[in-house]
Amino acid sequence: MVGVTDEVLDRLERAHENHPNASAKRLLWLADADPTYLEAAEAIVAGDDPAASSESKQDTSTKTGDRVRRSRSRSRTYLEPRFSRWSDADFASPDSGIWPDELLEERNWMGRGGKTGKQPFAPWGDEDAPAECSKEGHTTADKCGCDARWKWGYRDHYVTGQELEMFLEDPKFRRQIDGRVFIQHEDDPYAFVDGDDVVCPETGDVHPAFVAILEHLGLTYADVSTSGSGVHAYYRGELPIDKGQVAFDIDTEPWGANDDVPAIEIYANKHVNVTTGKHVPGTPVEVNEWDEDTLEIILEANGYLDEPEEIEHDTDRERPDLEDYEPTASTCDETTDDIRDVLVAVDQLQPRDLPLSSRQSGTDSTGWETWDPSYRRSESGESVHRPPSESVFYDHREGESFGVLGLFAAEQGIISNPWDRLAGADWWAAVEAARDAGAPIPEYESSDEDAYRGDNDGRAVSALPIGQLDALEPAERRRFAKKRGLEWPSTDDARDDLFETIAEVIRNEDDRIVDAPTSLGKSYTIASTRWAAREDITGDRPVVHLLETREARDEAVDVAEAHGGQYHVLLGRHEACPVCAGDHDDDITLDGEPASEWLDRQCEGKGMPFSAAHRYLEDNNDQGVELPCGGDRCTAITQWETFREGPDGELEYWPLVIATHNFAYAPGLRSHNNIVVDEEPSYQQDDLTTDRIRAAVGAYLREIDAPVQTWEAFVQLSLHDDYQGDAARERDALEDVLYEDPDRDWYFENPDAHTLAPALARAIFRAEERANGRRFGKTGHEPPRLEASVRDEDDWNREWVSVVLDESNDIRSVRVVPDFGSARSLVGLDAHPAVPLWQANTVPWIKTTDVLEPEERQLWRRYERGLRVVQVGDATRPLSGDKALEWLNEDKLQALLEHLVDEYGTQFRTAITTGQVEDRLEELMEKAGVHRPELMHFGEEKSRNDFEHERVGLVNGCMDPGDDYVLDLLAELDLEAEVETAVDDEGEEYRARGRGFEGTDADTAQEILASVRENHIAQAAGRYARDPTDPDVTATVFVRTDAMPPGFADVQTPGVEWVFTDLQEAIVEELRSDTGAKTAREIADVVDCSKEHVRQTLDRLGDTDHGEPTVQVVPDQGPNGATLYSDSGVPNSGVVDIHESPTDSYEDSSRWTLAVRNPTTRDDGDLGPQAGSSDQPAEEWDWKAGPGPGD
Repeated sequence: MVGVTDEVLDRLERAHENHPNASAKRLLWLADADPTYLEAAEAIVAGDDPAASSESKQDTSTKTGDRVRRSRSRSRTYLEPRFSRWSDADFASPDSGIWPDELLEERNWMGRGGKTGKQPFAPWGDEDAPAECSKEGHTTADKCGCDARWKWGYRDHYVTGQELEMFLEDPKFRRQIDGRVFIQHEDDPYAFVDGDDVVCPETGDVHPAFVAILEHLGLTYADVSTSGSGVHAYYRGELPIDKGQVAFDIDTEPWGANDDVPAIEIYANKHVNVTTGKHVPGTPVEVNEWDEDTLEIILEANGYLDEPEEIEHDTDRERPDLEDYEPTASTCDETTDDIRDVLVAVDQLQPRDLPLSSRQSGTDSTGWETWDPSYRRSESGESVHRPPSESVFYDHREGESFGVLGLFAAEQGIISNPWDRLAGADWWAAVEAARDAGAPIPEYESSDEDAYRGDNDGRAVSALPIGQLDALEPAERRRFAKKRGLEWPSTDDARDDLFETIAEVIRNEDDRIVDAPTSLGKSYTIASTRWAAREDITGDRPVVHLLETREARDEAVDVAEAHGGQYHVLLGRHEACPVCAGDHDDDITLDGEPASEWLDRQCEGKGMPFSAAHRYLEDNNDQGVELPCGGDRCTAITQWETFREGPDGELEYWPLVIATHNFAYAPGLRSHNNIVVDEEPSYQQDDLTTDRIRAAVGAYLREIDAPVQTWEAFVQLSLHDDYQGDAARERDALEDVLYEDPDRDWYFENPDAHTLAPALARAIFRAEERANGRRFGKTGHEPPRLEASVRDEDDWNREWVSVVLDESNDIRSVRVVPDFGSARSLVGLDAHPAVPLWQANTVPWIKTTDVLEPEERQLWRRYERGLRVVQVGDATRPLSGDKALEWLNEDKLQALLEHLVDEYGTQFRTAITTGQVEDRLEELMEKAGVHRPELMHFGEEKSRNDFEHERVGLVNGCMDPGDDYVLDLLAELDLEAEVETAVDDEGEEYRARGRGFEGTDADTAQEILASVRENHIAQAAGRYARDPTDPDVTATVFVRTDAMPPGFADVQTPGVEWVFTDLQEAIVEELRSDTGAKTAREIADVVDCSKEHVRQTLDRLGDTDHGEPTVQVVPDQGPNGATLYSDSGVPNSGVVDIHESPTDSYEDSSRWTLAVRNPTTRDDGDLGPQAGSSDQPAEEWDWKAGPGPGD
């Protein structure tokens, strides 16, 4: 949320200081300011006073009493345009017969008539003129017999506006034309903005978004359309993109009484402009230039400036030599094993072959078919064209072309737009859907060389051909994959790409999260680079590397030291100061309190800067002595002097500074520097409880002598919504004093004081209503300068303080984020970034950039890094909260652990799970026979390398933050989504199974939940096989949850299929107690159960349908022809299925089998443990099959 106007101007000025070469448009982006501040940004760039750049900007200085009080209602004030001219336009009462003189003087005019009344026509022209004719087989109108007067591309028929007026008055032409069109050409300086359905035909109200866009573009001539529901604005200018026209919707619902949603079309190319002359009063009668910088921002907001992908359509794919190929199958009833038959059939598709929702609406004057598209609104019903007998459509409004299959795929929901990339799985889905709809496309039966697509019924069994690739030697593996369009980089190449990605962000002074897989070397890349030699990238400013933990920081220091670059490391107060570490508590106290405890209480309990608390302790300790750490010469203090002085030699700054995340609060590190945040930071203040904040705010109100001095009165007054009366005046008086700072001594002497108290009070006072019963407030905060020797030239500091409250005014969360906007560049490093959390903890505009494509990433991890991920089962298994131990499902977990021990022996000794069940999992591992197990819990796994050389690991269950965590963050981000609920048979509402969300921003809510679940799982699995340069370092990680990022699991296994009951376990133990064979009767007598129960149990263990039997069954060989049973490897507690051997082959000695299947789509359906395993059969995949003959 952008604050009052002066705060926006401050951000613009600081952005300019940090980015002196940035354009005005880029300053808006850097400062998170909306386009209405463009004039101010331009003034700043030009060195002028931004406050004087626009009369519409009010001085809302928070230091005076002139502030305009904001509405207490929930709103996004920073998105509301500040109209100064277009808001005065009267769109409901246009004046007829008015056109700009500039346009009337141009020889670009024709009349309009025809069936629609909008077709360009020149009745005064020569119908046999040599106008180019676009009908198939035609050349020019004088030779083909077509009427040249309808050819609007023939310039000899154009007249001026004044000349057209005479033709319109001429009785000879009056019945043939009844209006005007202005023919706009690409070489003209003009542009045409067409607002469709933006005026309500009943009330005359104009959609505010349309008015806002016109306001940003600038005032110019405008007229109302013939229907009265549209508006045309005429400009001079060019589109700042490589397109001649653009179009986008500005709402999701029709405006007023219109039937269609409002949309804007902008043309700067060849276009027929229907000019009505119904001039909008309040707009000029001249054509003005538009604001190109602002237009670029508008286009970017509507997706037009994104880097385009290289698009492949079904009409321009690279085909394997189809020109002379004669297909052997060509109908939907035939099958083929030659892919060329399918390709030829797709190329020859005609619209009549498919049940398209788009309909042919007619034929234009050139002979091309006109179509009414189903994928967007078309007022004319003729905005898509198709040449006769061709399989290509042209959408002139969008500037795109596409084939028949692409149109069908979009209508079926397989792709979003007909011109989107149609390849891979999407292409096959479209082909199969088209065949099912009756299109003449033969069914493709895969041969060996295409076996990776799936089995013969067309169901894919793996997203990637992992099984076949595993079966090949490394040299053959790449060749086999490449022939199937799959490639992955070597580790060296991937690391080069990583460095270039990071370098590009820093060089361009950008703010980006670099998304790269674990073990690619993100931290290593920053620490090992000698940045002093790369001033072309850094802009001659330091690179500040902020890491999550001290351990990660120390590893980065070791790397920097090994590579010989110049660096400076900043230590935490407990590391650098022995007094703070507690080494001198017996000797140094303050008011009887040990020095280290007093320092912790000031820094952690009150938010005091360490330097100020350290100085106060030195001046006021009970002993009246110099601190043993050296006072001003304490390492914790002098390390900052060393930082400011820079290294000895030519450089004035340290090229690389290494510290932990919390050092971002130091303004000297952020300002003008290149900040690299390694792993997602969290600046949420969990220690600030409701009681602590109430005490701090109350103490602050009393210190500044506020009109109210208790928490309760303060909150009630902040909620007061009237603007008259004593309460309103008291409320405004309270707001005026909330910017006063207490004296320095108050922070030290008042036990309830806190440096955030003034900011917390302002944020709570300003809090606005959000969804789900939350309120949210945010404010800028300048921490008090409490050092007695503070200098004027010391770095200016600011933080962003935000508070989420509930309906009871209890504090839900507090976040204090350093102002990263003052940095030259900001790089986030993350393997699985959760963008909403990065935005909440850094800058709201930060986005991601990928180093590797998803397929490249998975294949690199599997074959370069050597990490295989096996999903065990299909349950989510959240293991957080009070019921974590109940949901652990120890019986099944014990069976899995025992099997892993039995299978891998001492290689299995590590696991990662939630902190709530970590101790119990360790006990179960020891019980299963794991020797000295080592465990880690979620939340401490990032950047740790404890398990880097382990060969086998287990990730058990996932974290679950609960709904409140998600709803609090939604409130903070000003998004709306609610938890999905259901109603039971008694009418009681409960949380719906599946943990879904509903509402406008449900996708973001789900992303936040996934960030906690999936990201921790991926990070945990990434603790293994962390040296991709060593081919001998490999690992298999079994992940017992389905909460993983898409495509993360290489294979999925059923996991625990059968857990023994106590009676079944007794039967098994009795069988194992004898080296010989026994009958069911003999075992039944010992364990005291029926013979039939023994027989069913042992027969199931001896069943060959599940792989190698664990009980040997010999019929008719016992006494009186009884069946004999003997042990051949019976498991202790249950049957587990975790291996990748095919279910229809038992050549190997493994008794455990795996039906390899594509990992199922997670539905979050399991809030607790599964009651049993799935009964659904897995699709089998012949993973041992080698490459086909063609390989």
